[in-house]
Amino acid sequence: MDRRRFLETTAAWGGGLCLSSSVGAGPANPAKALNPNTKWLRDAKWGAFTHFMVHMPSAPVPADMTPGRWNTWVDSFDTKSLADQFSSVGVPYFFITIGQAGGYYCSPNETYERSMGPSSGKLSHRDLVADLAAALNPKGIRQCVYFPGMARQEPARQEAWQAVIREWSLRWGKSVSAWWIDGSYSKPEEFKAFTAAMKAGNPDVLIAYNTGPVGMNRDQLMPATEYEDYLAGEVDYFLPTCGVRVFDQKKYYLGPDISGDQLHFLNFLGAWWSTGEPRFSAHLVTSWTRHINDHGGTVTWDLPLSRTGHVCQPYMEQLAALQKLRNA
Repeated sequence: MDRRRFLETTAAWGGGLCLSSSVGAGPANPAKALNPNTKWLRDAKWGAFTHFMVHMPSAPVPADMTPGRWNTWVDSFDTKSLADQFSSVGVPYFFITIGQAGGYYCSPNETYERSMGPSSGKLSHRDLVADLAAALNPKGIRQCVYFPGMARQEPARQEAWQAVIREWSLRWGKSVSAWWIDGSYSKPEEFKAFTAAMKAGNPDVLIAYNTGPVGMNRDQLMPATEYEDYLAGEVDYFLPTCGVRVFDQKKYYLGPDISGDQLHFLNFLGAWWSTGEPRFSAHLVTSWTRHINDHGGTVTWDLPLSRTGHVCQPYMEQLAALQKLRNA
């Protein structure tokens, strides 16, 4: 089962979260202008991402997982050490998952407890996102977050989730620079409302809604909505290239502006999302990233972290190789 099908079929605790089915639906409004606030993402050229969760991506919550064990994991995450590692290889921004299916999140939220029902400890006591931002931001590293998309629910349920997101956004303010939402919606007003919630604490924060990975069809990925700022650009086993198709002159990923979205791809360095040994040589990683950079795009690379937030040496070597692109 791939990551998208898992999220479509696995509801979070309380029946709240899953990925809506919108692959191939096309952009809601492709005639939009590129947000000038995307310049920092374009200039960054590449960044880092990790799935820090109770389960492996695209896998169920382990039977032996408990809120106590989850809180132990979150409490043991060494934000200072990770900030030092990232600073040493020039990582410009970092995404961490707030949570995914299963209802375990690495940040508390009073609105969730009040409107969605008691979490039974599945929301961590520690605000790991805030603590990461406090360690990363002073070193010039932007903190960003991942969150799963909401299922198509009745308006009251959607409004409840918007309030949950708004609390996080207001608490984190400008310490969070981007959201990557693993799913999209079917109505413009839904996109508008969720985007407003994410931007409540920082109107300049960047938003992307994932509509599925590259390679699901032969067309270029397009904006999911006028209410996003950059292309989610999920990549798994296809490496998209930028250019013009010879036989019909169709353009592919000639950024930075993809119908109003900043060109961006999210790919994984390991065998799968945040797991396994490196699947690419450093030369391939840097060469493909440079290819996307040469066309105004940015690549975010997912990599595994230990439960204490440590990057192992093989991945540090790949990040060090990527560091050279910024001075090229």
